[in-house]
Amino acid sequence: MTNMDAILLGGGVGKRFSVRSDVSSSVPKQFQMLGNAPVFIHALRSFLRLKTIRQFVVVIPEVHFPLATEQLDSYFSESIPVTLVAGGERRQDSSRLGLEALEKLTPMPSRVIIHDACRPYLSDPFLERVRTALADRSYGAWIPVVPVVETLKRVENHQVTETVDRSRVHRVQTPQVFEYSLIRALNERAKHETELTFTDDASLCEYYGIPVGVFDGDVRNIKLTYDFEISVLQSMMETRKLECELE
Repeated sequence: MTNMDAILLGGGVGKRFSVRSDVSSSVPKQFQMLGNAPVFIHALRSFLRLKTIRQFVVVIPEVHFPLATEQLDSYFSESIPVTLVAGGERRQDSSRLGLEALEKLTPMPSRVIIHDACRPYLSDPFLERVRTALADRSYGAWIPVVPVVETLKRVENHQVTETVDRSRVHRVQTPQVFEYSLIRALNERAKHETELTFTDDASLCEYYGIPVGVFDGDVRNIKLTYDFEISVLQSMMETRKLECELE
């Protein structure tokens, strides 16, 4: 039996997120309101639509446990299987702590989704591609990618040194899908390599020579980074709600 679990990473404080004047600057972006619910609640709701996730681990700053608990209680009428875990110093530390929390489950996890808690908009077609990746164990890791449309320049000392061939690079998104035993072992292996900093979990696989498969991402799968993106995401969600009502 394949057990599928999910980790939502929201351990950061969002230094690039310029908070609007109408909300508290002490509240990280994962807890900011997006329409009728906080950002990370939207992400959780998206994964509930998969109907295959056994356990959710939400990794956040420990100081915000009371806020997260309050929001979970407010937006889910029925209890859902969520464990809160305090984040680490680096992204890979937060992932490792989330993976450790899943290790306590019986039976052990088989496949695990690792997702940014600040990516709240997951369309149904995109979730179907995630579902396919969860079931396909031909790779130990699967990641969603989208083409790069801008021209890319390499810059050194404020001067262009090269135009990069954009056909050979892609933007990487989450959720990323992993064989649990694989990503757990790699995170543990990197635990004491303090000089390493990975910006996504698939980078550990690459670093240790593990092949990573790719599937089509979704340009609407925005990672909330800047405050203006709140309005963009809100508009997309309102459009999706209207489309559902018209079906």
